[in-house]
Amino acid sequence: MRLGVVQKSVVWTTIVVVALTGLAWFILHDLVETERGEAQRLLLTLHGISAYATLIVMGSLLPLHVRSGWHRRRKRWTGGTTLAALVLLAMTGLVLYYGGEETRETARWIHIGIGIACTALFPVHAMLARAVRRSTDRAASPQEGAAESRPRLAPASIGRR
Repeated sequence: MRLGVVQKSVVWTTIVVVALTGLAWFILHDLVETERGEAQRLLLTLHGISAYATLIVMGSLLPLHVRSGWHRRRKRWTGGTTLAALVLLAMTGLVLYYGGEETRETARWIHIGIGIACTALFPVHAMLARAVRRSTDRAASPQEGAAESRPRLAPASIGRR
């Protein structure tokens, strides 16, 4: 099921912000190893806020987008994996925030690994959707004057509940 322009923009904005703030924090904290300062605190704050926004946005996709794709058996692997990765990110994020010191390091590396993988997986899911849409549009387009003999395809949402 195609997303509307506004919903697609909100989905991409939240995903990009949460990914960039997480990646920037990882670079500053683990690769550059700067002392904790205002920049890292601000990045973690923005990351947490955008993570909540991402969860809300992903929740808005469940009733129509995810359900429709699942019933149509379309992109189940990338969609299901993306959804599972987001759930694991939310769980490890909660462990990082509320868990004890004994779980923090393990949860941190799981969170970082899944976050990096999800940052790559989400665009793959979107690119596959674009490729499927293009092939469907090509198959439905008129070819060699046969447009009059072929019935137009109705949207799949008509008549379904």
